[in-house]
Amino acid sequence: MNERQEGNRMTHQQGRFLYPDDTAKRLSELFWQEFELSRALFGWLPAMKVFEMKGLLSRYGYLHNQHAKLLSERVAELPGPTLERQLPPALLREAFERAFLAPSEAAFMIGYAHVLGKLYQSYEQLHYRLDPILDAPTRDTLRYILLDREDMLRFAHDETFFAGVDDPMLAEQVEVWRGYVEELWVTVERAMKAGAGTDVDVVVKWPAIPNYEAAGPVPSDSAWDEERFPLYRYNEAYKMSYSDPSMSPLHDSIKQMHYINATEMGAAETLCYLYYGAQHMPMSFYFDLARHLWDEVRHCQMGVRRLRQLGYDTSQFRFSKGSPGRGLEELAAEWFPDMYAGLTMVAEPCSFIKKRKSALGFREFGDELSAIQCEFDMADERMHVDFGKKWGPELYKQINHLITAAQMSERARLRRVEQLGSAATEEEAKEIARNFPGFCGLSTVELNYSKY
Repeated sequence: MNERQEGNRMTHQQGRFLYPDDTAKRLSELFWQEFELSRALFGWLPAMKVFEMKGLLSRYGYLHNQHAKLLSERVAELPGPTLERQLPPALLREAFERAFLAPSEAAFMIGYAHVLGKLYQSYEQLHYRLDPILDAPTRDTLRYILLDREDMLRFAHDETFFAGVDDPMLAEQVEVWRGYVEELWVTVERAMKAGAGTDVDVVVKWPAIPNYEAAGPVPSDSAWDEERFPLYRYNEAYKMSYSDPSMSPLHDSIKQMHYINATEMGAAETLCYLYYGAQHMPMSFYFDLARHLWDEVRHCQMGVRRLRQLGYDTSQFRFSKGSPGRGLEELAAEWFPDMYAGLTMVAEPCSFIKKRKSALGFREFGDELSAIQCEFDMADERMHVDFGKKWGPELYKQINHLITAAQMSERARLRRVEQLGSAATEEEAKEIARNFPGFCGLSTVELNYSKY
């Protein structure tokens, strides 16, 4: 019997008010739901065909992640362990993965809308149990999070409102999946009441999953709107990114910078696979990665928007997906840190020179908006490089590669030199990799800053 259950402390007030560790426990449960929803949305981003839906999933995945961050900060102020190095409860991870192993975009969104509604019910139940003075910091945390409630529920329900209206087979699938997720969540709630996920051994009898082939999350090949965003077919004659003039009608213009931005959905997709697939990393890694991922989508959106403002259509350009071409279970462990190092230690730092020159060039042509766009891009990507220095070595440690940030950077550059098919000797290649300006000059294509 613990001290709260001792007879001399039992009063009519028992159970009416939350202790600090009670609050921490309930916030931790909400934290894991927010985190798993962020994981679901980012995991489904590559499975979405429509460009605008990819953007929406990145935005709301990021918001779920930031809600989790706010909750973790409050939990750290309360008694008990922090969430920084914890793993998700097995019950919740299993439930979320079952709920979102959906056969279509519409079925996924139906499941998401149901789970999101349940989450906000939990927030509301907790909010009214919190003492307005004793637990005011928690109430403030919930207030910040609940500012997004209306937008998120509207997004979830708007995307399901017309699901299957002109497709009887899809309508049937959606209703089957809705019923499955509802039954699944009843199972989860019963298991939680019975003590699953704590120190109580509870056997969960999961409802049978409907007999459909899953379309997501993290498909081996991304869904893509090829009519609006035609895919680039690799030409071995051009080994450097963007060097093939067939990719863009702006290849000989400073406005090529906007096209480069517009292609960054591919980078965002690769980060979705990392976010969904990386296990056992500190929670602050996922907070940084979510920001990085959302930034890549924003850069793509600003590039597409500026091209359209300047009178171009995306169908005039060629784009690349970010999917690895294999399922997560088939990827070598090195794929994740190698991809991350290539992005944060090669692609992004080598872009600074071009973006700085582009900002200056756009101003000379009187295009202030384009100049500002380049400067916001650089501000974001400086932060991404810092993320890479911090987390790249940690990702390599996960596959038993102890590596420093400097070693990771050099190795990523050497790999890039090899991809370019340089005739340099091994020592010459190492020297190229160490000489950062020279390396970037070799591995990237300069723009024509004198032509608008």
